[in-house]
Amino acid sequence: MNDYFVRQSDLIGKDCQKKISKSAILVAGLGGLGGFVAELLIRAGIGKIHIIDDGIIDEPDLNRQILYTAGDLGKKKIDIGLQRLKSIGLSTEVIPIYGKIDESFKLPDDINGIIDCLDNFKGRYILDELSHKKKIFLIHGAINSWFGQISSIVPGKTKTLKEIFPDIKDSSSIIPVIGFTPAIIASLQVSEAVKLICGIKDNLMNKILFMDLKNYSIEIIKLS
Repeated sequence: MNDYFVRQSDLIGKDCQKKISKSAILVAGLGGLGGFVAELLIRAGIGKIHIIDDGIIDEPDLNRQILYTAGDLGKKKIDIGLQRLKSIGLSTEVIPIYGKIDESFKLPDDINGIIDCLDNFKGRYILDELSHKKKIFLIHGAINSWFGQISSIVPGKTKTLKEIFPDIKDSSSIIPVIGFTPAIIASLQVSEAVKLICGIKDNLMNKILFMDLKNYSIEIIKLS
């Protein structure tokens, strides 16, 4: 067992650590949530991540998108994200995909799960449908101002995302956000990924976690 992961393998067990090292995840979106998610997956020892985004780094991104700096303005998020993630120096293989989640998108063949780091439900519904066709988990995450939500979607064991959040229309208005909100929600998404990969039962299948960081409230609602 690599010394990089000795503290967590002592916590979660060596078998769990091996499962993580053999797993591949699609990180959908490399913005506020996605940057934290991708880095934490690498630091957890994930075997491979596919990262997808079509964005260009802009000044308002820098308050929360941890992979980028002022020197990266105007550059492609995928290019800089790939560079920064590889610089961590651990063994994860990072595969970049320059594009977006639309009707033409096809999932990588080798993934075990998807972490939703998008900012729109149109793309989320596409991932929901694709994850069910491929029979892999989808960890939904979303943020808005002080608030965040998470749920784990597992084909055959939970409702679909579309059933949980039916017919949500995306707004064209800018979503307000402060940096610690995506940091916390992304951390919980990676926690969910570890739990689902390793079969840990205390997870968010058939549940939604809502967090309000303004008044420090957390509510977990069970889905029927």
